[in-house]
Amino acid sequence: MFGDDDMNFDLQLEKFGINTGALKVREVQRVFRAWVEDWEQEARKKNDCVCKAQLLAKYKGLVFRDPDTLRTFYICEDNMEFRRGRENGWLVIGIWADNPGPDKELEPYTLELACELIADYPQKDGIQVLREDNGV
Repeated sequence: MFGDDDMNFDLQLEKFGINTGALKVREVQRVFRAWVEDWEQEARKKNDCVCKAQLLAKYKGLVFRDPDTLRTFYICEDNMEFRRGRENGWLVIGIWADNPGPDKELEPYTLELACELIADYPQKDGIQVLREDNGV
């Protein structure tokens, strides 16, 4: 069991000049820019595996809640959907988090909507979400 001594362990470290505040800061392993970046505008219209891989690297594994259904989804880590036509292109695939089995429900989302929803939902530790107004 944890006691007061365990919670206050850092008090003794400060005596030796160690910055305990730095030890408590969460390490950022991934930064998500919650807007469609300039490079994405071009990549989303090209139906090739390089563009798909670049987009997947940005979005894969992030979590969001659909405001219409109130379901929580996570972004598919290995696949996206490409739709031809004006105002289409690559779409991220949301997988319903409460039904990850073989009958999982899949929903395509535009990059703009995915960015907005991801920014509004708390992500796991190690992921820092930047919004366009405070990110750059």
